Amino acid sequence: MTPTEVAYRVLRALQAQVERCGLAGPAQVPAPKLEASSVAWVQVPRNVDVARYLAAAERIRDGSLDIFALRGVELGQPPRWNRDPKTGIEAPLAFGKTLDYRDPDTVGDIKYLWEPNRHLHFVTLAQAYALSGDERYFHTLAEQLDSWLHCCPHGLGPNWASSLEAAIRLVNWSIVWQLVGGAQSKILAGPRYLELRARWLRSVYQHAHFIRGWLSLHSSANNHLIGEAAGLFIAGLTWPHWRRSRDWVDAGKRILEREALAQNAADGVNREQAVSYQGFVLDFLLLCLLAGKANGQSFSADYRSRIESMLDYLASVMDAGGNVPQFGDADDGQVVRLSPGDGFCIYRSLLATGAILFGRGDFKLKAGPLEDRTRWLLGAEADEQHRQLDTEKTRLPLRQTFRERGYRVLGC
Repeated sequence: MTPTEVAYRVLRALQAQVERCGLAGPAQVPAPKLEASSVAWVQVPRNVDVARYLAAAERIRDGSLDIFALRGVELGQPPRWNRDPKTGIEAPLAFGKTLDYRDPDTVGDIKYLWEPNRHLHFVTLAQAYALSGDERYFHTLAEQLDSWLHCCPHGLGPNWASSLEAAIRLVNWSIVWQLVGGAQSKILAGPRYLELRARWLRSVYQHAHFIRGWLSLHSSANNHLIGEAAGLFIAGLTWPHWRRSRDWVDAGKRILEREALAQNAADGVNREQAVSYQGFVLDFLLLCLLAGKANGQSFSADYRSRIESMLDYLASVMDAGGNVPQFGDADDGQVVRLSPGDGFCIYRSLLATGAILFGRGDFKLKAGPLEDRTRWLLGAEADEQHRQLDTEKTRLPLRQTFRERGYRVLGC
């Protein structure tokens, strides 16, 4: 660490202790102005197998969830949000910023605790509701959200220990918010859920404020910082109901533009040189590109070009079966899923979306048939746009040399 970073970390530790002792009060949450509108960047597709989504949602309603290698985990009704489902250890509701979440005796396996708190399964419930109109799925979603807000009070416990986790939660909340109707949602505005909507919006503000003041900087400025910036950017676009929302958008976009180039080499290889994180970072960058495009926030040509180069690398190292080499470490977590059930491959999905965005028939060839996640992200025209991409003139592999990061693809 440089002397500057050492000083920064000392001040950060002091800040956490001051907040823990109550010497710095929590941020005041202003009343939201719901007349401010945003444009949805997730669309309900027409040509998906609705039964598959309803079956996935029914499993969640029954209290069953797959968490990494654990299948059919019973989280409880309502879920025990602060309990590690792998070890059974219940993490304390201590002040999050000073909680040692790396201590397995205190929190268990933090990856397994955090995963259901990212709320990817909330999106599945919202998808089932949007596709079927069956309010049972919304009621389950509302019950789980209500219990989370109750069990994970602002600033306390393991779910307020990491800005990245808060950011991923915001991205999934954004998709849920869009699918249930957003600020114009009749069911959220009804007497049964009006108070829950107010508490949810309050937590959105607290999440964004938490991330804005607790970014991963200096030597920690890796995929965490990109994820945190993505959470801020998407939150500001989705909920433009406070004056601070504009700052979240501007700060998030500024960081994303800088870090997309700083963390990913010109040859398209992520500088952490872990293929798993290549996909993780790509997902954040692509989601922000789509959310920004829908809401009049265009990114630079360099940002778009770096995304295309990153996809180029993924396509080039992917084999005919859709497998990629497992260089480096892997988190196995995902930002958003949008496609329930087994057989989903995030790398193929990223390539399918990129094929349409960049008009790349070679990406289409590697990705294979269009999958549902791309349909939710790109809307009703995705199938026709995908069909029109020419693969006849494509020759594989796409690229064989990635000189800057030192990789070469041998064979075809």
